[in-house]
Amino acid sequence: MEITEDILQFIWRFRLFRQFPLQTSFGDSLRIVNPGRWNADAGPDFLMAQLEMEGHAWHGHVEVHVHARDWALHGHQHNPAYNAVLLHVVWDGEEAAWLENGSLLPCLQLCDLVDASIIAKANTLLKNINPIPCAYELEAVPSHVQVNVLERMAIERLEQRYAQVLGLLKMMQGDWERLCLALIAAAFGMKVNKQSFIDLSQILQLNLLRKLGNKPLQVQSLFFGQAGWLQQEGVKDAYVQELRRAYSFLERAHHLSSLSPYQWKFLRMRPYNFPTFKLAQLAALYTGHPGWFAWITHSKELAEIQVYVSEVQLPAFWEDHYHFEKEAVPHSGAITNDFFHLLVINSFALLLFTYGKYTANQKLMDRALSWLEQVPAERNKLVLPYKKLGMPLQSAMDSQAILQLQAAYCDKKRCLHCGIGASLIKGI
Repeated sequence: MEITEDILQFIWRFRLFRQFPLQTSFGDSLRIVNPGRWNADAGPDFLMAQLEMEGHAWHGHVEVHVHARDWALHGHQHNPAYNAVLLHVVWDGEEAAWLENGSLLPCLQLCDLVDASIIAKANTLLKNINPIPCAYELEAVPSHVQVNVLERMAIERLEQRYAQVLGLLKMMQGDWERLCLALIAAAFGMKVNKQSFIDLSQILQLNLLRKLGNKPLQVQSLFFGQAGWLQQEGVKDAYVQELRRAYSFLERAHHLSSLSPYQWKFLRMRPYNFPTFKLAQLAALYTGHPGWFAWITHSKELAEIQVYVSEVQLPAFWEDHYHFEKEAVPHSGAITNDFFHLLVINSFALLLFTYGKYTANQKLMDRALSWLEQVPAERNKLVLPYKKLGMPLQSAMDSQAILQLQAAYCDKKRCLHCGIGASLIKGI
């Protein structure tokens, strides 16, 4: 029967062993009131446990090892950080554990107190080579457990993305409006051109954008000019020439800088996702409405924003073009519902949650979660396998939770820290 320290910590954390009666290596009676808080950082494995030994209450830490000798092998007897440890929990072994201050530590041995099926289930799960380790028995996990796991994963993903967005806010020198533009632009850039759209958001003249107001040609010229697309002279179309003239004036008057057109990528992309076409849509989104940050943080209804986005119109040039140099078959320039949903997930709700957490405004954070619940679950190769296994994926909040579950738990085989894995091992 193979036992690892991770499995032993799991057993202690959920008290999956016979608890009555318990006795320490000193012969004292032991009652576990609280096993403590699992510690993922340096130091004892479980912090602030509550124990009763011989009827006396103790508060302190617990260290867990497979073998009793591991205490000395790890050098804990020389580390004062372990002087607050109350109990050494081991699978087997009788080697004594001494604290740095010279005290002898009581020990609890678990090898005779644990049902072998617990360890067998844990090993079956951890050694499964399926990308979704619990796939073989996921349907046996109660639906309420799955829902609870998804809720936790959704919050965990937002918390993780919050930290990333704060880094972007620092890059934007604390300017929330520019951060808003960066998040929206990054969504339009998708995976391939995301960084280029963020780069553009850093240099785009927001004050000038506000002054241009509801002037589509000038706004488009500002976006395309600062993106570097108006530097090429070969295109003779009247619309492009007007853009070039408008930007030439703005560039001289406001000392504008621009990106290189060579940093934008087209390879293996569908025309609808070409950076030129997405940039035209982004410029149209900001035409006459440059204050998206205030709108997102004050809007009570997502439907209000969706109506505006669905009515955004591009200049006629983009009805038969995806980029400047080649005409295409006629097509719609409207922002689709599917793409609006991506905007909600990757910019609107993310910005709302970030600002709410940054300002300690729980209402904004709750509204962000509500917006995610109003958007259908994403359909992609990462989410679909979980859906096929019966996971209750109803909204974008659920599909975002799946992305966190896969990246932070399934891929890293952290099944012992996942509610689904715990349910399979505990048999509930």
